Amino acid sequence: MKYIITLTLLLLPVFLSAQQGPPDKPLSPQKWVEKMNYGSWWIFNIPPEKDNAIKVANYSPRIIDSLQALGINGGRLHWQAKNMFDKNNHLYTRSLDFVEKMVDDFMERDMAICLQISFGDKDMSPEIKQRYYNGWKEVSERMKNKSHLLAMCPVIEFHGWENDTYNGKPLTRKMLQDSLNRLYDTLTVIFREDNPTRIMSYKPWGAAKNAEFETLDFPFGNDPASDSGKPFYYIASFSGSYGIGHWEKWYPGMPADELQALKDETMNGGRSLVTKKGKKRLSGINAALKFRENTGIPFWCDHWEPNYWGKSKKKSQAKGKKVWSIKQNIAYTEFFMDTLKAVGSGGAGLQTRRFWNDKTNDFYREHPGMTESEEMSVEVIKLFRKKAREAKN
Repeated sequence: MKYIITLTLLLLPVFLSAQQGPPDKPLSPQKWVEKMNYGSWWIFNIPPEKDNAIKVANYSPRIIDSLQALGINGGRLHWQAKNMFDKNNHLYTRSLDFVEKMVDDFMERDMAICLQISFGDKDMSPEIKQRYYNGWKEVSERMKNKSHLLAMCPVIEFHGWENDTYNGKPLTRKMLQDSLNRLYDTLTVIFREDNPTRIMSYKPWGAAKNAEFETLDFPFGNDPASDSGKPFYYIASFSGSYGIGHWEKWYPGMPADELQALKDETMNGGRSLVTKKGKKRLSGINAALKFRENTGIPFWCDHWEPNYWGKSKKKSQAKGKKVWSIKQNIAYTEFFMDTLKAVGSGGAGLQTRRFWNDKTNDFYREHPGMTESEEMSVEVIKLFRKKAREAKN
């Protein structure tokens, strides 16, 4: 009997650890997205490091503290993991360790975060598909005890299968969408084994600005339907790309009717609300709002930025496109932030690397002789500070 009691006491911590779950109550998708509010997004390629990412060696919780001081309460952790597998198709432990450290830092600061991962690209061979399953399983297991403030999404911009054929013929768009839905079914079952009440985010097949949520076969896997009366833990997302609409037309003191027309176009994904045939056409945020109205499933914008950080000026000018001024970029950014908040959504816009100086480990600061890029960064910081003041009043 003494031996049994001793063995039980020894095994109890192991059993409790295995049964442990998130330390807080589940969040509804709507509460989660409202908590995110004005989010930023972080790119860490872990490893290898890339020039367009904050260097892993320079990461410090100071970045998160500084962003939170600007009123940023959440965001998106963008993880390109397709090159982070060993020869047995398992994620490198050091990569998982680093991501977990970052997630813990966010959770300690009560921030709503979506860990958005890509394990593959256009090549979805059986081997790559199995890598997707392995990677998603390993990340899901590692994150199962984190706060419900952490949501997860298994794709960034999914273009898989677009080079595939069926019976010698290219796959149609509908077939591509169906293939992604079937992948989501499998990934959802894997995710729910360890995360039954964590929010999982889904986005349509294709690239940025695509808010065709009706192509997604909600609910996936073994999740309850949103109209079943049972709690559901999933959400839709789209990307806002680098500027929507024609904000090169904006100027201070713009007449109210012209400004409203510009805003309406932006809300509709940069497209006219009415087709040439006189039919109403919903796109962009308008389409997302209609989807939410019809299904009860909330949405968020998983990454967006103004025009300034899109195509280079030379490329834009070569195509005859007008480049937005800094003031026009800031006007657009403020409108997009205000719009997401007004419609009860949220988003992760403005990559941290845009206004965080990796060399000084601080925000870019105003100084004589600033470059245009530094000026843009400083103006973005001013806008965040303005929004933080408004939130307090």
